[in-house]
Amino acid sequence: MALTTARSAAFARVRLVSDEPLPKLPPVEPSQAGVPMDSLSPELLAGLLADGDDELAAWTLRHALEAAPRVEVFDGLLRQAMVLVGERWKSGRWSIAEEHLASRTLLRALEQVRPPMRPELRVGPQAVLAGVAGEHHMIGLVCLEQCLADAGWTVANMGADLPSEDLGQFVRRNDVTLVAISANAPERRSAVADAVVAVRLAAVGRRVPVLLGGGIAGVPGIKGEVDADGLAGSLADALAFANALRPRQG
Repeated sequence: MALTTARSAAFARVRLVSDEPLPKLPPVEPSQAGVPMDSLSPELLAGLLADGDDELAAWTLRHALEAAPRVEVFDGLLRQAMVLVGERWKSGRWSIAEEHLASRTLLRALEQVRPPMRPELRVGPQAVLAGVAGEHHMIGLVCLEQCLADAGWTVANMGADLPSEDLGQFVRRNDVTLVAISANAPERRSAVADAVVAVRLAAVGRRVPVLLGGGIAGVPGIKGEVDADGLAGSLADALAFANALRPRQG
């Protein structure tokens, strides 16, 4: 059956890098099976993602979320799995096709484990998330969207490659509490600066906090260079920054 085939292929991938005993996955219906939390390894998740199996990847995340908060699962298990995907691609063990498939599969799996829409989320403080112009990575934005929603925020996730003028227009037209922008490569610093300027010009008479995440957040001096209000090296950092704003809201 399809799930059994995917499971076997995922196990084969895990064996490329580990001789540890592999957990038993369900043969047909993931939702009906139990599994020890310590068996949900980054190696297993990485193999499922590179195999394109969003159903079993979502099952893995769902079980992990039963044992730990979303931000911990995403900063831990999920991030470590994607690091493995990147390392195997860079080493030549996996192709760019498998790396791309893993990313697309993860986005589909994340859609299956998104937090339910609750009434309070329609009236919570609004956070705007966006990848700057030229930035094509979305996974971090989707993960942050879910973590903020869990914490009671209303989230407008604009996705990747958003022109700065469009970001500014949205901020101008809406009551925005936080803008989180993402970029991975240092080469995007000009686009990041443009996005921050757009937010500053749009928010007349007030300073909307701008949080910078992604790989570029680790560039020395980037916060002052682009006039950001905060840097996030992890989802936990981003969530802490966001929630620190809430007591100031009337």
